[in-house]
Amino acid sequence: MTRDKALQFVSELENQFDKKVIEVEKGLTVELLKLHALFFAMENEKYGEKLTKLATREELRDLRGSVKEVIYSLYSMLENMEPSLSNVFLNDTFKSIDEATLYKLVVLIERYGLTKAEYQNNQAVVGFFNTLIEEVIASSKGYGYDFTPDGLIQLMIQSLKPMKGSVYDGTAGIANILVSAYKYAKEQGKDITVYGQEMNKELYVIAKLNLFINNILPENGDIQLGDTIRDPKWLENGCVMQFDYIMMNFPFGVRDWGYEFAVNDPYHRFELYDRPPKSQGDYAFILHALASLKKEGKAALIVPFGTLVRGAVEERIRKAMLKDDVIESIISLPTNLFSGTGIQVALLILNKNKQNHKKGRVQFINAEGDYERTRTQKYLKPEHIHKIIETLEAYENRERYSRIVSIDEIAENNGVLNPALYFVNVELDTEFGKVVFNKKKYESEAKNLVQIGEIAEVIRGVNLPSRRQIENPDGELFPVIQIRDIENGEIQFEKIEKLPIQTRDIQRVTAQPGDILVSSRGTQQKIAIVPEYDGTILVSNMFIIIRLHSDQEINPIYIKRFLESPIGQYFFEAHQSGSIATVLTPNDIKSIELPLLSIEQQNEMIKQLEDADELIRKAYEERKKQYFDAYKKFGIGDFIRQMEE
Repeated sequence: MTRDKALQFVSELENQFDKKVIEVEKGLTVELLKLHALFFAMENEKYGEKLTKLATREELRDLRGSVKEVIYSLYSMLENMEPSLSNVFLNDTFKSIDEATLYKLVVLIERYGLTKAEYQNNQAVVGFFNTLIEEVIASSKGYGYDFTPDGLIQLMIQSLKPMKGSVYDGTAGIANILVSAYKYAKEQGKDITVYGQEMNKELYVIAKLNLFINNILPENGDIQLGDTIRDPKWLENGCVMQFDYIMMNFPFGVRDWGYEFAVNDPYHRFELYDRPPKSQGDYAFILHALASLKKEGKAALIVPFGTLVRGAVEERIRKAMLKDDVIESIISLPTNLFSGTGIQVALLILNKNKQNHKKGRVQFINAEGDYERTRTQKYLKPEHIHKIIETLEAYENRERYSRIVSIDEIAENNGVLNPALYFVNVELDTEFGKVVFNKKKYESEAKNLVQIGEIAEVIRGVNLPSRRQIENPDGELFPVIQIRDIENGEIQFEKIEKLPIQTRDIQRVTAQPGDILVSSRGTQQKIAIVPEYDGTILVSNMFIIIRLHSDQEINPIYIKRFLESPIGQYFFEAHQSGSIATVLTPNDIKSIELPLLSIEQQNEMIKQLEDADELIRKAYEERKKQYFDAYKKFGIGDFIRQMEE
């Protein structure tokens, strides 16, 4: 009932204000949510008597031309009564909203919003608030905000089960994780205190309102405004405050995360584990969370897959965390759980006080297949969450789903934490349906295994110029192969664009006949072999170049066919990194092992696969012929003409 009312309200809002205006003017929505919170306070026994002496909601409706002055007085009184709301209502968005717009919002919410009686029902108040956020903010690309899906929130909460003490979220957004954690504890008859920090001013205000209408603020929690890395607000004795539980879905792949500040971090969050790389802030948030945990604390963090596999300084940080035995579990989750991106994430569970039977071990869970989906997005249902949590609690090996791995075994894999590496049998989606790859058997029984790095030079292509360099070219123009230039495994030479390229070694990144090009980023793998051609064409850094030492002993097509096989697909999936987009590195390609057959055996395999593909092609042509023959018999064939391919 409340949701229907909220949806009707949104419809009336869009009738009054153009939808594009609502998207562009973020302050309008923030002011709407403030008015909702004000009307809630007017019916609240703690604040209502004093507020309604200044003005009732009915009186506000009659104040055309002077409503802003009265609302200013109401907001000022509310902030005085509740100091934790200071500068929440009387902030910049209130100062900038004009009298006429504010009056329209007052009339809309008084006319189509909740009644006085409904404002005394907390469930109705919260439901209306959440629907407004869902319909006006979360569904709009114009705002640019990504909110944590409810399934992920519930998974984090269920994995920690916070029922006493403190819960913290250092990148709190609108505080949905904190509110959900608080409600979970309440449902168990327990009490917790929640703490958050958010650097975006609009989200911070919405988070404060969220805590306020849920009766959390101020006695049972609060949120602070500021940059968690450069300016952490929750401090104690000169150090970051420590909490019993931490749940965070931090922003992925932040480049300007505060590296310079971290060099001399006064809160000593990075000195035990090394500073995260300057251009990649994921581990800044992970290490901040670890520093903010009490000695017996646990954290559940949503992390991009890149944090599990990237090398260099991040590899050193992972290895140090493994040495300290603070990583308890890693759950790989489905792709496309977030709106507008297919990025894959994992749930990283940290524990500073593991039970004895978990010490020296990490539990890996492969929950990539646990989802329901809409047309555009995947999501976790309660049964998926229950399955994952039950597996976490059972803490046992389960075929293709859960494996308990010693830290020594992880060390043998250079501290890589991709769950796919640790399952003997790995389930893969292929063009032939689902297949199971027995990794252990392959590594122990496959004959003549060699790494690609032993038989080929592996090179990343040349960096592409910036937009400014393209618009103001300096130097020679070269044709450069990009992702879009490969279709169906073939290079479309006629489409290749010329770009101004600056590099010291043109020859090294020039496409040579027989080179195998493997796309290095993105969700769709593209592989092509460079044929004979005239001129000089460069390969962009969108590709890894595999340049065989000898094409007399190894047929490039054999390498291509292997990489396209389910086993090749496994290696791609196991090694891909990146925060926002998946990325392959030359070292990932070098480490792939394949059977080195004789050239005769290679050619025999290639012919068999080509024959199989020819069967498909002929079957497709015959199918097409049969269809068009049938269309003629139906009397519609004369009106259909095939276009030339």
